[in-house]
Amino acid sequence: MPIIIIAADDRKTEEQIADQVAGEKKYELLDRRDLNEIAAACRTAAEKLAGVLETTPSVFKKMPLRQWRQLLSCLEAGVLTRLLADNLVCCGLAAHLYVTDVSHAMKIRLLSGKKQRIALLTGRGMSPEKAEKSLAAELAWRRKWSLAAFNVDETDLSGYDMVISLDQIDPVEAVRTIIGASEYRKFQAVTYSTKTLSDLALAARVEAVLFKEMNNVRVQARDGAVVVSTGALRHQKRKKVEAIKSLAGGIEGVSYVEVHVNRTLSKETA
Repeated sequence: MPIIIIAADDRKTEEQIADQVAGEKKYELLDRRDLNEIAAACRTAAEKLAGVLETTPSVFKKMPLRQWRQLLSCLEAGVLTRLLADNLVCCGLAAHLYVTDVSHAMKIRLLSGKKQRIALLTGRGMSPEKAEKSLAAELAWRRKWSLAAFNVDETDLSGYDMVISLDQIDPVEAVRTIIGASEYRKFQAVTYSTKTLSDLALAARVEAVLFKEMNNVRVQARDGAVVVSTGALRHQKRKKVEAIKSLAGGIEGVSYVEVHVNRTLSKETA
């Protein structure tokens, strides 16, 4: 059965339509209300996971890069693991940025009524010009965050299976359209797509563990085999490789660990 991932440039609209789609499909809804459970599995606070969705690393905000990356990996691992259950609608957890190459994951982008949003802001006393600038700044921020977090531009509409403009289509019809499209054969789970999702979840779990101890790690997983790319100075290389193999090898589901030391990442580490 499909996974439906809904993203919008207005959180309230995103949540409302996701909730309605889940209700009509009789699917579970995975959203920010699940952060407590995800955070508990990572032994961190739900507020930290929520905060990482709204900020980039900053010394001034006491969010170092390694901590930010580790929290993102915790979030990613928790969401991906839950998505393995299928029959889910997901929103508010940035899943549209890291659920990749999973054919039964249907990604929807809602362009949430720019005219209505400008009207709402002007109704609060903002001039139309300032309202439009405010919306543009918000969109630019989301693009900046998505690129920093997952090197994906969430404003690039080519990354979605369906784009719905709520200036043209009302929310009720949008829900019907999403439900109808979710019945397409392409979005039904098959063994390969489920395995791909499982590999993504394992890679994220490994990253979350490694980022607790070190910077600059990139992880890929396939059938329990994990490949870690990292950087290290020459005299630290052996020690770091051994540490990665020890940490990653102790994670449930990992059967093999291979480490590649990359010169580019070495410069970043230095």
